[in-house]
Amino acid sequence: MQKPSQVDVDQIVRDPGVFHAHVRQVLASHMPRRQTATADARRAAVLMPLVTSTEGPAVILTKRTDTLEHHRGQIAFPGGRIEPGENALDAALRETFEEIGVPAEDVEVLGRLDEEVITVSGFAVTPFVGAIASPGRLRLNAREVRASLEVPIAVFLDPRNIRTKVWERGGRSQVVHFYAVGSEMVWGATARIIAGFLHAVFGAPVHQVGQVT
Repeated sequence: MQKPSQVDVDQIVRDPGVFHAHVRQVLASHMPRRQTATADARRAAVLMPLVTSTEGPAVILTKRTDTLEHHRGQIAFPGGRIEPGENALDAALRETFEEIGVPAEDVEVLGRLDEEVITVSGFAVTPFVGAIASPGRLRLNAREVRASLEVPIAVFLDPRNIRTKVWERGGRSQVVHFYAVGSEMVWGATARIIAGFLHAVFGAPVHQVGQVT
């Protein structure tokens, strides 16, 4: 599928219905990549919630509390471990309700993105994209979520907010994405999921190692 031009992007994001239809169409033809994970990797799933803000389409992110076992204090999507007897989508929707109070029936699932492996914590994460028409006031789980952020997609598309670095881990080089969101920095698996979404849906370039624009 041909990626939209910048003019097309402006037109797509102007109307929530057009934007959601475009995301659904693109992700329907996208074959999600499955990463190579270790045999003992724990399976998890997250939801990338899309909402409509005064500045156009936006993404809901959470800031994790400092008391959690994994990734404390980081910016993340709602999500968590896949429990016995449920599939990845069920887990993503359940965790979204538990963390920010949005019930599954209020989420229009638009598609799935590439799996991400978090080597530090040993998780293999399956991301889904879902539209929430009227989120209202979110009900945050104080044990897991310190705050929520509503970030316009335009912020992630702005090259002034993007940078990459190379980290060496276990004798291997890994490209790490960073997105500046106000005073916060989005990085790690969450940033990789966002970068994959922007590339699939808008044809946003994959930024090269060390590039700062």
